[in-house]
Amino acid sequence: MSIVNLSRFVAIVLWSSLCVGQEVHVSRGNGTVALSVAAQKPYSLATGQEKLPTLTVECVHKGKKTGHTIAFSAGGALVEDTDMDAKGAQQIFKMTIGGTTQTTGWVPYGDTITYAYFAKTDAERVKFIQALLNSGKVSVEFKPFLTGAPTTSVFDLSKLRAEMDKSPECAMQ
Repeated sequence: MSIVNLSRFVAIVLWSSLCVGQEVHVSRGNGTVALSVAAQKPYSLATGQEKLPTLTVECVHKGKKTGHTIAFSAGGALVEDTDMDAKGAQQIFKMTIGGTTQTTGWVPYGDTITYAYFAKTDAERVKFIQALLNSGKVSVEFKPFLTGAPTTSVFDLSKLRAEMDKSPECAMQ
């Protein structure tokens, strides 16, 4: 094999590994697992600081029941673009899932920069998570506090299903 052919082979292998999907960070607890995927690129604030958003699926198994939560963190504070209704304050994100753009409601979750997808039941959350898994790539549009300008982050979720399948806490009935 010549040096040129070897170089091409190495370039193809490296490029292929980049296209396979983003790595999934797995955190385990007692009866819980959190599977996180970072956005493909960070975004910059007006201060020059870069932030890397994450999407996380949290699964809990207790007794015979499982629970699922999907959380989004932009890595920093967001403009309070809330929709007040009977459900209370929601952060509205424009998401593209499977090529279709839709608005989704999210509620504060655990800290000032993380939001959980709002659903009335676990079955609704599971349906939403399955839509995310089936789409491969999803994008989330949000407004960072220090810029106020709409910013879109893209997540490649192609490896997420395999990681969920490894975790009994994530069983979706």
